Amino acid sequence: MENDSNKLLNIHGIDYLFHMTHIDNLQSILDQGLYAHNNKYQKVDISDCEVNSRRSREEPIYHKSIHSYVPFYFNPKNNMLSKRRNIQDDIVILILKRELIFSKGALFTDGNASSDATGFSSDIKDLKKLDWECIYTPGYYSGYRDGGRKRMAEVLVPDYVNPKYIEGIICNNNNTKSKVDSISDGKYASLVHTNYYF
Repeated sequence: MENDSNKLLNIHGIDYLFHMTHIDNLQSILDQGLYAHNNKYQKVDISDCEVNSRRSREEPIYHKSIHSYVPFYFNPKNNMLSKRRNIQDDIVILILKRELIFSKGALFTDGNASSDATGFSSDIKDLKKLDWECIYTPGYYSGYRDGGRKRMAEVLVPDYVNPKYIEGIICNNNNTKSKVDSISDGKYASLVHTNYYF
């Protein structure tokens, strides 16, 4: 029988969580897992320098640096990816099991964690406070008030995520998919989904 927490995830349409990275980081992620920012395994950092400077501050729940969490999105087609359109063929989107949201010490936000306007919570019932219409709309989210921030609602998992949570890898084209298949040796499902990209 489905528990109440999973029912809440279903109500809000949360089937998976997503993490985007440069394809040059993929081998270490599949071998070692996902680590928080500035880890020794990362080869290419696709994050925004200006935004990163704001993520060094503490979150209000456990008072840890936002950088000490591994970030995930409910929808990866957001402002971060939009700002990386010039390299999006080299960006892969990892599909991860949704139960990561129940990890010990995990938080979620109602928008970009670097924004002063964003709220943080560790209570799964607060998922109702997120603007799910904005997060999931297939059209332009700029039509929503504060849409760019809300679209980037995050799940923050402290320190490290084991690669066993990876369900698949989304690519922008077949060339990238071939590279992914070579790196993963076919152990992870790779999919070309251009609708996840700009």
